Amino acid sequence: MLQPIRFGLALTMLAQVVAASGWTPERLRDFAAETCRQWADTRALAEGYTRGPVETSPIVMRGVDFGTLHRARNDAGAPLELEVVERDGRTLRFVARLYRAPGEPELLVALDADCAPQVARRINYSADGIARTIDTLDSGFRPRGRPDWLNPPLEWRPRKEVPPANPPLRVGLVDSGVNYRLPAINTRLARAADGALIGYDFWDLDALPYDAHLLGGGFFVQRHGTRTASLLLAEAPGVELVAYRYPRPDMRRMRDLVEHAARHGVALVGLPLGGYRAAEWEAFAAAARAHPDMLFVASAGNDGWDIDERPVYPAVLELDNLLVVTSADDFARPAVRTNWGRESVDFLVPAENLRVVDYSGERTFASGSSYAVSRTLALAARLKTANPDWNAADIIAELRRRYADPLAHGWAASGYIADPRAGARLEQAFLPPLEIDAPPAADGLLLALDIFVLEPRWQRAQIESAVRQAYEILAQCGIVPGKVRLSVIEGPDYLRDLTVGHARTLFAALDRRRPSVVFARDTHRPQPYTGEAFGRANSVRRPWLADSVWLMLDVDDPGVALAHELFHVLANDGGHVEIASNLMQGATRPDGTGLAPSQCELARTVGREHGLLAAPG
Repeated sequence: MLQPIRFGLALTMLAQVVAASGWTPERLRDFAAETCRQWADTRALAEGYTRGPVETSPIVMRGVDFGTLHRARNDAGAPLELEVVERDGRTLRFVARLYRAPGEPELLVALDADCAPQVARRINYSADGIARTIDTLDSGFRPRGRPDWLNPPLEWRPRKEVPPANPPLRVGLVDSGVNYRLPAINTRLARAADGALIGYDFWDLDALPYDAHLLGGGFFVQRHGTRTASLLLAEAPGVELVAYRYPRPDMRRMRDLVEHAARHGVALVGLPLGGYRAAEWEAFAAAARAHPDMLFVASAGNDGWDIDERPVYPAVLELDNLLVVTSADDFARPAVRTNWGRESVDFLVPAENLRVVDYSGERTFASGSSYAVSRTLALAARLKTANPDWNAADIIAELRRRYADPLAHGWAASGYIADPRAGARLEQAFLPPLEIDAPPAADGLLLALDIFVLEPRWQRAQIESAVRQAYEILAQCGIVPGKVRLSVIEGPDYLRDLTVGHARTLFAALDRRRPSVVFARDTHRPQPYTGEAFGRANSVRRPWLADSVWLMLDVDDPGVALAHELFHVLANDGGHVEIASNLMQGATRPDGTGLAPSQCELARTVGREHGLLAAPG
């Protein structure tokens, strides 16, 4: 979130730079400050700064009036705006903006309700009129910190190599552009023979689709496209990216964007964006219908509503070559704040808490329907690469065949794509079973375990020690070791971590008997516990996880933690107790291993009912 920069009480230092629009930042500040000081009496712009008529219009957001926008010309003839923000009869802010020419913002000064400057910004243009950077100005109206890039030059170019016999698949992504200054992005961008980018900026109408979604009249920048692009490229390693910056000033240009993609051999296009005005998407709809072989993947949006009733575009458009996806939570439902629609949305896709690369090049986490688009687009790209002759209809038919799932009923029309990366080979190598001596128990019930080792840093001796201690703790309930199978799993790196969708891929490929214990690397669940249990009660909407325990590499006291999680599964109970010596405290402790008779009875009874415990013989 953008934070205002406080100037201090006095502004005494004067900048020497005169803007192309004829004013210095101080002049713009003086205009806003004089208007502010007299606003309660005049409700008008300060005299002596403007010429000609003043146009006014209400500032309305989602049906709520937030004040008044004044448009005029300054005394040098340049476009000038003053936004007076008001709420519930109180004046909150004055925001003055000066333009070089219509549509070319140059200076901004914002004042608080006491007429004290809060923020100042300046946009710098190149000699040929391209907006290059935005400066944040300090109290003396000098640049403070590094500028925000808007259109940096294209610096890196990949090495020239012999063109491959089979050129990489080109995939288009329509977003706020990408940070092509990052080598990891730059080297994956589709290029012409001369090194020029194939992608295009349909907002600025130039060949530099840089990641910049402009807010506040063009003076503030939000970055988004680098994140969605990084996820796409990570999950579709063989493709070339054709990056597009969407045409916010004129959405009719979406027709030109689609035609541009078609001319340059783009077969798949991602649309992690949307709006609420049908008219803005008419040009896109016409162009998409004109290219039925191209597949478009759109976001359902992040409003938290049913788009069958409250439309979001382009998601609700009736196009045979359009797939609509939303982000699913850990229970195979739309995630908090994301949209759904049993008619308009095709698939639920896990897209919460995903690792992406942000605009700065740092790794971070992201969530939302936009990232469901990236994951589905990558899946479609892998299908297209494996089947070059497939068109949009073929890909959609295959996705519906593979991922039809009743879990999605009520939320989406087609299904649930639990793991968009599924398909890589998995190997399960069985090791000699663990030999665990059974403590004496007259009425002992056998607990057999299937142990899977996903993370190679888990050593056999460490696992054996944890399992032995867990059995020693459960022995107080008359639960004794049954057969303990041990297998090591080799497969894609991402399957070493616990996520609900990935676990479906894992367990579907394994020879698995229940109950199961998985020695994993990490978790990408919303609450990053180092040990997790899935009984019948908390796996109704994710049945593949039922009767499994997961331990992460950094778990404390693995043996105690394993006994704790196994009790959750055996008793089918996620509750905890507040007794310091008890195993089922909220946080395990080395000296907290006791269980009450009632707890033991619950685990024995439910465990037998669910087939997890067996009598000897």
